[in-house]
Amino acid sequence: MGLLWALVALLFLIATWAMLGRSDRWWIPALAGVVLSQVLIVLHWQDARIGTLANILLLVVIALVAVVHRFRQTYHQDALEVLQVAMARSAHILEQEDLVSLPAPVQRFLRKGGHVGRPVPRSLNMEFTGDIRSKHGPWMPFRTEQFNTFDPPARLFWMNATMKALPTKGYHRLRDGHASMRIKVLGLLPVIETHGPELDTAELVTWFNDLCLFAPARLADPTTTWHPVDDRSAMAMVEHNGIRISATLLFDDQDRLVDFVRDDRYYLGPDGRSERRRFHTPVSGRSEAGGLGFPADGEVLFVLDDGPFTYIRLHTEAVAYDVVE
Repeated sequence: MGLLWALVALLFLIATWAMLGRSDRWWIPALAGVVLSQVLIVLHWQDARIGTLANILLLVVIALVAVVHRFRQTYHQDALEVLQVAMARSAHILEQEDLVSLPAPVQRFLRKGGHVGRPVPRSLNMEFTGDIRSKHGPWMPFRTEQFNTFDPPARLFWMNATMKALPTKGYHRLRDGHASMRIKVLGLLPVIETHGPELDTAELVTWFNDLCLFAPARLADPTTTWHPVDDRSAMAMVEHNGIRISATLLFDDQDRLVDFVRDDRYYLGPDGRSERRRFHTPVSGRSEAGGLGFPADGEVLFVLDDGPFTYIRLHTEAVAYDVVE
């Protein structure tokens, strides 16, 4: 019997260790510990019945965490499914001849960035830290995980944030040409749930923005249409599921991509209405993964009537390509 109580203690220690390690599965050993603990309490009811109250409290917490876990599992299941489709595509090496039809600044960007002679990514995993705000609102810290594929386009974005001192979970999803966004306080209470044609377009713009900054070898895809602007910029157009979007890429004097501009991306204002606004994602700093460079820091901003409004600040924590999990 003493060994069984020791096992209960061990299960709770494992759950604590998993929780401190930010594992979403800490509730599994915790639940096993509660069940075993309650069985032992029933066997020794006269001496241990007060422990039932603690177990009830733990069960309430575990039930809430299980709901959050189910929300997060939606992200993981979507990622697994789109990954299987993307990785079934044949791998391709970016060659010099793939660059011939591209505008001059894009060609220089890809050559100097070391992308020629390397595999063209089929999927992209990223992690970011940063903060986000609404107009006139405070900055809210967050940490994100993101998974993108390119053929067909998919963008899955999971966010852990803090809103008014409360942990908040968010899932942005672009898949099969349609987008949705769900934000839940404590991972339980919906505060934003939206979808529709405007979000489909906005998320396709963001997907293409990710491609340009973190998987630029895909800029040579024949599905992208180019219009030269000048020696330091070029306009690109992509179309998916009947949605056509365009953006202008800006390069510095070292042929690095430093900004992505879209003139009419949808902006969700404080009143809940969407309107078309000029959209920028200026980047700075350099990090490296697998011998390829990518931006270390960036912002997402809209140009509003009273001037530029930065609503997201990002720091890149990790980037990986074609990770099979």
